[in-house]
This record gives sequence, structure tokens and C-alpha cells, in this order.
Amino acid sequence: MKMKLGNKHHSINKVLSDMEKPKLKKLQMNVDEALHRDFKMECLKQDREMTEVVVELIKDWLKETKN
Repeated sequence: MKMKLGNKHHSINKVLSDMEKPKLKKLQMNVDEALHRDFKMECLKQDREMTEVVVELIKDWLKETKN
């Protein structure tokens, strides 16, 4: 089944999928070069994305500060 949105046709599954995606904001910061290198190397060792680790740290910090 096709659904017309404006001038474009989209499948219902695509529309629903797009609605479920979280909206992301870009976070930029300046950190010491050595700290960045060490963080990046540790993420590589653990086969984790730097973004994944930063988001986890922010969530943990928010939980701590709310208590």
C-alpha cells in the first residue's frame, strides 16, 4: 500500500519506520588530545563506538544527579 505525502509516495512501513527513529542532536566538544587518543584506543579495544560510550556516560551521570 502506498501513502502520498506531499509530492512523494512512501510505503506505510517506511513512514512508520521513520516515525520511530529517535531525533538526534550533534554534540561537539573540545577535549585534550591525549584524552581523546586514549578514549578512542580504549573504545577500539572494546569494539565499541565512541558515541555509544559517551551516551552511556551521560545517561549514567543524569541518573546520579537526579538522585
